[in-house]
Amino acid sequence: MNEQRQALLFLCVANSARSQMAEGLARMLFGDRASIQSAGSEPSTVNPYAVEVMRELGVDLGAHRSKSVSTIDPSTVDTVITLCAEEVCPAFLGAATRLHWPVRDPASKDPTIGRDEMLARFRAARDEIRAKLVRFGRQRGLLDTTMDAATEGDLRDVRALVGAAGLPVDDLAGQFPEGFVVVRDAGAIVATAGLESHGGVGLLRSVAVATSHRARGLGHALVRERLEAAARRGLSSVYLLTTTAEAFFREVGFAVVPRSSAPEALQKSPEFAAICPSSAICMVADLQTLRPFGSKPVTQSKGDKTS
Repeated sequence: MNEQRQALLFLCVANSARSQMAEGLARMLFGDRASIQSAGSEPSTVNPYAVEVMRELGVDLGAHRSKSVSTIDPSTVDTVITLCAEEVCPAFLGAATRLHWPVRDPASKDPTIGRDEMLARFRAARDEIRAKLVRFGRQRGLLDTTMDAATEGDLRDVRALVGAAGLPVDDLAGQFPEGFVVVRDAGAIVATAGLESHGGVGLLRSVAVATSHRARGLGHALVRERLEAAARRGLSSVYLLTTTAEAFFREVGFAVVPRSSAPEALQKSPEFAAICPSSAICMVADLQTLRPFGSKPVTQSKGDKTS
């Protein structure tokens, strides 16, 4: 085993959903800094819902096959991560470090659960695993990116990044840096998102990720963090306008609403009043009801530490 690379093995029972998604996500996030495997104690087939929700992030599980933990050479693994929640997790022989990340199984044989709900369950499990991997990667030195509050000196770079994504920048300085967070990689800003406040509701804007860093889950992480920031501020809901990313924002909890339904204070904001075209889709996330499957509720507390 190459001692320069960390060697990870993800385990669950069937090696059909959680461990497969963990393998795909880890490969996406960590690249060649780690060798990645997954297996199960009772391998079956890769769940098509897992394939579908991973494809949304640009990760193809189509060629993956479920495999038995008995086929894994213990000498090729230094960290084993089990993902079972309700079930008994597979045993793994060897001297590897063992971690347990219980994630509720999104799969179900209940015929009353429709396609949309199943996709929501798999997306929530996927995003929970991804959040755990990001924390793990930072602890292990597998990720070089950091997310922090924007500063006054970041305006030029944020403007360039947002503009390159085809998003409006004319009014960017209006509430900058307040409400903005940035992701840095080796000191360079590679992603950003902004949250404006207008009369007790929020406006999510300028969610942009550099081309070199897409398909790593940074957009989802930024939106989730800004929603949590909105809850900490005591905002009741967060709106946005989009012309191209409706599907992405649906994934993270937003729903389409009539543009005319937005509160008056928001209608007077530059984005609503002048900048975004009338064809832009209006969406909202209600922070009181945003409860993705398998995730903790967004809780409110005073103060916004990131802005």
